[in-house]
Amino acid sequence: MPVVFRTRLILAFLLFLALPLLADDTETYKALRAAKVDGRTVALSNFTFDRDAYHFTLNGALHLLGPAAGHDAVAVFLGQGSYDLTPALEAEKRQLAIWAGDDKLTALHDEFESAVFFAPDLLAKADSPRSGAPDSRASGVYDTYMKKQRRDFSTNVHLRLAQDFYNAARETVFVAYLDGRKLPPAMLVVDPLGALASSGGEQTMLYVQDEMKGGIWYSSHLRSEIESGKAAVIKPLADATRYEIETTIAPNTEVSGTTVITATPSADVRLLPVNLAAKLRLQEAAYSPASATPPAWSPATFVQEDEKDDADAAIIFPAAVKAGQPILVKLVYKGKEVLTDAGDGNYFVGARTSWYPNFGTFDDLADYELKFHVPQKNQIIAIGSETENRVEGEQRISSWRSSHPLRVAGFNYGRFKKMSTTDKESGMTVDVYTNTGTPDIINRINRILEATNGAAMSENDYESLAPSGPTHVSVNAASLAQSAMADGINTARTGNFYFGALPDKKVSITQQSEWFFGQSWPSLVYLPYLAFLDGTTRMTLGLQGAKDFVDAVGPHEMAHQWWGHEVGWRGYRDQWLSEGFAEFTAGLVLQQSGGWKTYNAFWEKARRNIVEKPRGASLPNDQAGPISQGWRLSTWQNRNADGVIIYDKGGYVLHMLRMQMWDAAKKNPDEDFAAMMHDFVATWSGRNPSTIDFQRIVEKHLTPQLRLTSDGKVNWFFNQWVYGTAIPRYSSKLTVSDAGGGKYRISGTITQSEVPNDFAVVMPLYLQFDKQTVIRFGATALIGNATKDLNVELALPRKPQAALINVNHDVLAR
Repeated sequence: MPVVFRTRLILAFLLFLALPLLADDTETYKALRAAKVDGRTVALSNFTFDRDAYHFTLNGALHLLGPAAGHDAVAVFLGQGSYDLTPALEAEKRQLAIWAGDDKLTALHDEFESAVFFAPDLLAKADSPRSGAPDSRASGVYDTYMKKQRRDFSTNVHLRLAQDFYNAARETVFVAYLDGRKLPPAMLVVDPLGALASSGGEQTMLYVQDEMKGGIWYSSHLRSEIESGKAAVIKPLADATRYEIETTIAPNTEVSGTTVITATPSADVRLLPVNLAAKLRLQEAAYSPASATPPAWSPATFVQEDEKDDADAAIIFPAAVKAGQPILVKLVYKGKEVLTDAGDGNYFVGARTSWYPNFGTFDDLADYELKFHVPQKNQIIAIGSETENRVEGEQRISSWRSSHPLRVAGFNYGRFKKMSTTDKESGMTVDVYTNTGTPDIINRINRILEATNGAAMSENDYESLAPSGPTHVSVNAASLAQSAMADGINTARTGNFYFGALPDKKVSITQQSEWFFGQSWPSLVYLPYLAFLDGTTRMTLGLQGAKDFVDAVGPHEMAHQWWGHEVGWRGYRDQWLSEGFAEFTAGLVLQQSGGWKTYNAFWEKARRNIVEKPRGASLPNDQAGPISQGWRLSTWQNRNADGVIIYDKGGYVLHMLRMQMWDAAKKNPDEDFAAMMHDFVATWSGRNPSTIDFQRIVEKHLTPQLRLTSDGKVNWFFNQWVYGTAIPRYSSKLTVSDAGGGKYRISGTITQSEVPNDFAVVMPLYLQFDKQTVIRFGATALIGNATKDLNVELALPRKPQAALINVNHDVLAR
């Protein structure tokens, strides 16, 4: 995957700060981008320096590139060099060992003969350079790097460094490109503004570019922050409070638009990075004080490299704007491939978070006003509420507005049939939009079936063949809209009960022409095409195994209205608070419709997923790392572990909390759990909590079974389930005997194994009277690898058939 450096966003305005004006606002950037090895060199002998977790040793020479803004910022190193990466966290040490394929690795050491350094502060401290002729080898190393930056890394490092110069940053970004003896080409980064998008502000990163072993090998906050226990809060450089987006979609799906953003800077800066899909090309940029009525637009320059290269976009203003002074920014753009025509009025919307220019999605909330101009026969379904829908000539014009700040704007596009219901119990209006036409993919499938006299497609490749019978499938998605409607209503009712009512009382569930990909935006749900296929059609296509996915995907995506939109998440390490919580919610919805049997089957499938070793993987899913590693769990040793651990194990953790807080003595046994979840939503509505923030809410609602320590904390629970990888194995030998006088003795042993010595659980105990009657009668604490004796007498109306543990998947186990 391409590495994306976090570029903090800020606006610059001429009237706000009197700085010397440049004849060309892009001069510094152009100088950085065009710089070449100029013949100046700095000799290095046993030269060492540190950058957070990195320690470098250089013997050779730095070949400087031409200066920019009076600074030597970039240099090529030739000689004998080495670096050591010593992880600041145990979890990162383990992650590094997994990537390296070395279980004993504690620090990464590599050597190199050439490197490219973006390091203005380092070069400023080096000895005075000697002049001479440019070295051809150094020039070749830099040319090779530039090809990598454009096509492989896909991030504009020059623009990131230019941001520091334009914004007069106290600390500049450090980037080293190395082609080591052990590692493939790699980028070593220490960025005071955060090295990785959605990292929660982690500043240090090692990114390896390789087809087999490529990925983010290391990411962490600064060692000093970890040791102090206080990570710096990196504020967005501009807080966008309003987006006005006008979009025109041409018959050939080309998109053109104008977006006006109201934003307030948090610092004095001149360069504004902008999130925008590379295929959308900026045409014009302008700015105005937010107080001007009408806006007093002045032109601004912009940077955007070729769409196939490192196409990060930015605006550069003539002078810096003062922090705290709101301004407007207007951007005009145009391009293709934001929409994919799937045939017969079906479309797929790509660039979900960058189809409009923005200063960050999901992290930042803003009001939205959207206006669309589309071919008259097509429709737009967007976030918020529709305020206008009219036909003007060959165009349909529709407008949409949010009722409160949202995290992102989105839309679906095509020809739809609508079904609508207002559910009195939940107060939610659910609109379901299904496509009216047949997408190209169904036509292609039918051609294959006909040509092979009835062969079905495998679950992942509709062009592979397997024995079947039917030679034609027809899809009437509208007939299955009722199922999508039921999922929406059931999830709304379940969510209201367990988490609290949503601020938006309407949601649009829309069909999209993607087989397995669902997604949720504020008040707008995209369901995959597969979710609208009936069981017979799925069987014809060889998709029998998709039933569980189809049953859960609707409730899961609907659940994101709470988890991801109402309540966000801090960084990638906390994403389980969105995906895992949505998966848990899907399980709750299935329980409401199918009972405990269906609920238990849901978690049994999750349990098997968590502990299995997938075909082609070197590591079982559970050993790929803890939940707190987020999507970085995907490594060459197990490419799909991230989804299993974030979704399945993340959901399982919340399920375990529910079962720990279950109180059968209360009219509503979920009373304590629901109160906790209501509190979490109310406390963090419109904000981005971390895992620690959720833990603090849990500690506010401690039940007796969660009080394993006297300090009122649940570190024991989160350390082993969120930050750890251990999964216990249990066995029990329990008998039930008549003790006389209407009492029965439950005795025997329960054994916990394959865990660290301090691993603790509270194991619920059950009595089974018949197939339909199982009651929970107590619980017992288990610590470490141990066997515990059980000997209790209970007054019971009749003799139980058996005493059991973990009946409702109360504890994740092997």
